[in-house]
Amino acid sequence: MYQNVTTTSGRKSFWKLKLVDTEFLKELITDHANRPRNQRQLARYTCKCTGKNPLCGDEVSLEIDVDQNSDVINDIAFRARGCPISRASASIVTETCLGMTSADAGLLAKHLRETLTEQCPPTLPDQLSSAWSKVTPLTAIRVNPARIKCITLAWHTLCHALDNPGSTETVD
Repeated sequence: MYQNVTTTSGRKSFWKLKLVDTEFLKELITDHANRPRNQRQLARYTCKCTGKNPLCGDEVSLEIDVDQNSDVINDIAFRARGCPISRASASIVTETCLGMTSADAGLLAKHLRETLTEQCPPTLPDQLSSAWSKVTPLTAIRVNPARIKCITLAWHTLCHALDNPGSTETVD
């Protein structure tokens, strides 16, 4: 199965499963790390979480406004410091999860973690296939096991924030 992914600069890349053009992957990480989407503070939010990775010092704070009736993420923003991979992943979280229900965002995060740790994740529902195509390039990053946390920190923080309304903190 081939997927088509386009960066903001318009470059297209076709990849099969975990085989991603390394130049495309570098461009994607650089693009999101240097021109992050939704890096700001929200005036109003229903949940906020700061996630920290004590092994490398990466830190991601997410602010999320979830509609209490529909459970849809109306707005999401982040602030981050750390390596380009963790900053890019945080940008991708906000870009991908905006407009999703919190349940779907959590399912997507779980699927990413299980894919990265080479567990056998269940098949995603059809309504998440488009969102997964934005996230899948992260699974092609070949790093040592300690650096997997660079990819998952923002996603872990997202889940913690959605599961614990208000302001919280987590260590991944």
